[in-house]
Amino acid sequence: MKLKQIKNLLLILIGVSIMAFTADSGNAGKPIYLNTAYSFKERAVDLVSRMTLEEKQSLLGNTMPAIPRLGVNKYDIWGEALHGIMGRNNNSGKTATSFPNSVAVGSTWDPELIMRETSVVADEARGFNHDLIFTLTYWSPVVEPARDPRWGRTAETFGEDPFLVTQISSGFIRGLMGDDPTYLKAVPCGKHYFANNTEFNRHSGSADMDDRDMREYYLSPYRSLITNDKLPSIMTAYSAVNGIPVSASKFLVDTIARRTYGLDGYVTGDCGAISDMLSGHHYVQSNEEATALGLISGVDTDCGSVYQTSALSALEKGLMTEADMDKALVNVFTIRMRLGEFDPPEIVRYAGIRPDKINDPSHNDLAVEIATKSPVMLKNEISTKTGKKILPLNVTDIKKIAILGPQADKVELGDYSGDVEPELKISPLQGIQNHIKDNGYDIEIVHNSGGNTERKTDFFTLNSFTTISKNGIVKEYDATKYNASASGVITSARFGGTSLRGIKDGDWTAYDNIDLTDLDSIRFRMSVAAGGILEARIGSATGNIIATQKIEPDQQQGGGAFRGFGGRPTLITSKINTLGITGPQTIVLVYREPEAPEIDKETLDLAASADIALVFVGTDQSTGREESDRFSLALPGNQTELIKAVAAVNSHTIVVMQGMGMVEVEDFKNDPDIPGMIWTGYNGQAQGTAMAKILFGEVNPGGKLSISWYKSVSDLPDFNDYTLRGGNGNPGRTYWYFDKDVSYEFGYGLSYTTFEYSNFEISDTRITPNGKVTVSFDIKNAGEVDGDEIAQVYVRTPDSPASLQRPVKRLKGFKRVTIPAGQIKRVSIDVDCSGLWFWDSENEKIAFDKGRYIFEIGSSSKNIKGQVEANMTGEYNAILKTVVIDCNKIIFRPGNTAQTSLTASLSDDSFIDINKAGIVYKSNNPSVASVDDNGKVTANKPGTASIFAYVTWEGTTVSNSFPLKVMPDLTPSVITVNGKKIKGFDPDVKAYSYLLKNNSKIPVVNATSLDKGIDVVINQAKDVPGTAVVNFIDNNTFEKNTFYVNFDLNSTSDDFDNQSIGNQWDWIRENKAKHSMSAKNGYLTITSEPGDVSEGSNNASNILLQSANNDWTIETKLVASRVPSQPENAGIIAYENDDSFVKLMFRAVIKTTRQRGVQPGTIDFLIEENGIAKSVASINLRSEITGNNSLLLKLEKKGHEYTAYYSVNGEEYELLGTDVALLKDIRAGLIVCDGVITQSMTSTYYFDSDTTKPDTPFDVSFDYFHITNSGLK
Repeated sequence: MKLKQIKNLLLILIGVSIMAFTADSGNAGKPIYLNTAYSFKERAVDLVSRMTLEEKQSLLGNTMPAIPRLGVNKYDIWGEALHGIMGRNNNSGKTATSFPNSVAVGSTWDPELIMRETSVVADEARGFNHDLIFTLTYWSPVVEPARDPRWGRTAETFGEDPFLVTQISSGFIRGLMGDDPTYLKAVPCGKHYFANNTEFNRHSGSADMDDRDMREYYLSPYRSLITNDKLPSIMTAYSAVNGIPVSASKFLVDTIARRTYGLDGYVTGDCGAISDMLSGHHYVQSNEEATALGLISGVDTDCGSVYQTSALSALEKGLMTEADMDKALVNVFTIRMRLGEFDPPEIVRYAGIRPDKINDPSHNDLAVEIATKSPVMLKNEISTKTGKKILPLNVTDIKKIAILGPQADKVELGDYSGDVEPELKISPLQGIQNHIKDNGYDIEIVHNSGGNTERKTDFFTLNSFTTISKNGIVKEYDATKYNASASGVITSARFGGTSLRGIKDGDWTAYDNIDLTDLDSIRFRMSVAAGGILEARIGSATGNIIATQKIEPDQQQGGGAFRGFGGRPTLITSKINTLGITGPQTIVLVYREPEAPEIDKETLDLAASADIALVFVGTDQSTGREESDRFSLALPGNQTELIKAVAAVNSHTIVVMQGMGMVEVEDFKNDPDIPGMIWTGYNGQAQGTAMAKILFGEVNPGGKLSISWYKSVSDLPDFNDYTLRGGNGNPGRTYWYFDKDVSYEFGYGLSYTTFEYSNFEISDTRITPNGKVTVSFDIKNAGEVDGDEIAQVYVRTPDSPASLQRPVKRLKGFKRVTIPAGQIKRVSIDVDCSGLWFWDSENEKIAFDKGRYIFEIGSSSKNIKGQVEANMTGEYNAILKTVVIDCNKIIFRPGNTAQTSLTASLSDDSFIDINKAGIVYKSNNPSVASVDDNGKVTANKPGTASIFAYVTWEGTTVSNSFPLKVMPDLTPSVITVNGKKIKGFDPDVKAYSYLLKNNSKIPVVNATSLDKGIDVVINQAKDVPGTAVVNFIDNNTFEKNTFYVNFDLNSTSDDFDNQSIGNQWDWIRENKAKHSMSAKNGYLTITSEPGDVSEGSNNASNILLQSANNDWTIETKLVASRVPSQPENAGIIAYENDDSFVKLMFRAVIKTTRQRGVQPGTIDFLIEENGIAKSVASINLRSEITGNNSLLLKLEKKGHEYTAYYSVNGEEYELLGTDVALLKDIRAGLIVCDGVITQSMTSTYYFDSDTTKPDTPFDVSFDYFHITNSGLK
């Protein structure tokens, strides 16, 4: 490296060092993780360093429990905000604005509009999190391009083109993150990294592809969003890529996402992706291996339970190191820090957004605006009656409108949508009725559904079949082991079994060598959705029938439920007529869909009587969704028949389709009696209002298709084929390569006006890979109404060698512009030439074809209005982009050393030889940790530091750093009581109890530290009972090691046999009217009242306490007047104050939307310290604790450890759980209260926040309170 470069670097580094040591007096004395003078990463490593191994393991999942002693609240990484906040956890059951879904907003082609949407979504998220940050990390958006419309989650993506997906995702991400330079408003997560484009085999399948398709298509959005928009999180997919589960691939997660693209944030696995390594892909042999492989690959958190149950055992087996856990947790806690969770609200810009921001009227206005900009008009022909185009509707010629179809009076929001305020959910029918009323039109509305959306595929799924002979011989066959099949039939593995999927009407599977001799019957094991007919034939799909069976939905309990998961299998038997045929034969099973019901006469009469027939059809979540692909692209149910039947009686039929993506329309698109057609995705809560505005011409439709509309599913390649390029009978994928005709091309969409393009120009006809070019042209609105046009720029490279199979064209620019009627607007679209790359597999980097680049300008990928061209010359100047410095440990002890590792990648996605680069290492706090010229780190004294690497390559310097913590030694040398060492002292046990005699003097506690640099601060007990507090404090990190020494006399049991309680008791917030010794003879009865002591409620009345400031065992027996209602609770409490206590309680079962019948109750062991509660363990009871059924509870304290037991038979106790808590000046007793919803409750799936209580009181009667004391003497 040149001397001048070294000098410049040193000047930069000195400046950084000076900045690092600038003190902030407002943070004096704070622990580093609460000190805003440090970087977020330094604070995160400090926090993680203070955790026990058990705590670290517990935090490696999507639900991160509280760590009360550190002031860390429970947090759920899993939030959903795909098109509005979805009610989970603390906001379960609450409403939020629901915007159009992804495939709908993709058709707006308007990134800035989507940024406005997600800024509002983030505002509502902050409103929900105003009082307590519990979830501000949202697993949205889906940035997977939709390579195949059969994908069940097409509705969740923005389109098929990676450039369009990237631009819309960019707006989404920027809006959600906000623009504050320090804090994030909310955290987006790009998913599903990557190529997760089939649902049927996502848990066990592999997306196989070459490097070109991987880089140019599947990874392209991630590359841009991470590099340019600083996307702070990604989710790894369930599936494998080229045989390796994504979550197990260090190359895909670490090398590409972090070290190539520069991901600076956290990585989560999809829910169950880590367990799929074992159960789905069979890639590992144990959960410990899956845990180690996931963490080492760079997956920081597991949505599931594998990490949280297997990390410590993986550590014990030597499969990974504690540093692998530390790095993952630092990544996650850095994100939590960036949300301001650990900072004073007054310095966090977004902390002031209050709950009243949720469902603000302006948010519904925005939902309406977006819903008017997403619909795509597919057809608008001349009306034979008026001589004008059928749309917009001419109200002067209309007296009656028939509104028909299964989607007419339905608000389909799509997956990952939260609840919506009822008055804001506007169906098309309601929207049209409102519009007519608001505008005073004299138009009659008649309505009938007339159709259904029953699924066209997988009407049943077959697992196996069994042949049964007349003499009882049984032979079983796996239905997925067929010898031949119709095209498109697939095998799916899930939940430990396999099944046939993708079954369409007329599909078949063939099985050789089935012996027909003396066969009596055949038994099918299947899951039934819509039902249908199953035929067994000889020899071929048209051979002689030997068995036929009608399959009804009610032959399986739950038939017609969520079909994505298949439902529970059932057995259906059919008699066989062998037709005299014997011996081994080929049996062909043929599958017939259920017969579509005829269109009812009432519907057709309404259609015939109207001036206009509006037919609202489409898909819904039974058609396709997560876990459920659609193998037919036809409109589900009898909707196609409905459309054609209505058109046959009304020549002014307009079809409005709302769906998850494209549908086959060749059956009716050219019908002259259907002059109008509109499509939209699931268009949000305001879909009806928006569609009315479009139909009546208040708004001019301007959306364009973000997905190609194929003529037939039979035109597509094999569903599981991830190759994009065509050849050898493969038609290719997406408009990039697909070589057949389509119904509607990518980018297609009509308007109520017409646009004329002219004057095409390019700013430079000679371009290089490093430059930019501007394509300019005029667009004239040649019609009579204002309108939006989406101008599109596609690029093709005609000089590229044919052998390279370059795409036909690629979208590289677009702009949505509003042009008043008659005006001409000059439109300029900038194209960054560095984005015109292809992947060079041989040299493993991006490359550029030389020669002509044709820039096509058009209103769709097919309707090209003009073109300009430029010649590409020169070489790409790849510059240094991403530097990653790493270390095999980030938590040190003084004197420890470790060697860093370093990688550096260029903007062409290649890696440099790091040994040939100029490198300068630097610590921002050398007194804590220093680093030598070779990157070796030495820990010097307690504190945190960041180790920087400055890499210079061809004149460009890029730096990066990692944080580390040097731990203080807070180990006591000795703790004495009245000059005597504590008997049996263990530094890992933080509390000791002394049982004293009456009239004992207050003992004196002294202590010394092993490290003489550690301060020892002792607060002596002020009385007996009382607690001495011993703190060992490091003044560098303000970390402390605290020990409690408790002193007390014997406590006193009470059998509650007298007319009043004993004088050992005190009431907290007593209400005499709500406790009684006479309500139940020999019992103390307490009636529940509003309040609790959990999580800041601190208002429970009638807490009965006595001193218990030592070790003890407490037992009680209780019975209730009725089952508790959420969240009523009662039991034993060990109490320091309202913010620090241990409670073993009988409480209501956490309510969910899936519960049925009476829930007897739950036993819950809860610890709260510093106002933060944590549920240690719980178990649901099978019998009510009423009448003669009583419940025994036992709580033991030994040192700082509390152990909970219960007994439902009155004889044997069962262990519930054990945990630690540091309480002082302890009192113990009984509590009964109405309770509050705690953080631990809200993590329950399908949580229902309802707290409606019965009319009868919740009385809890205690038979006794027995306490046995123990302690040192």
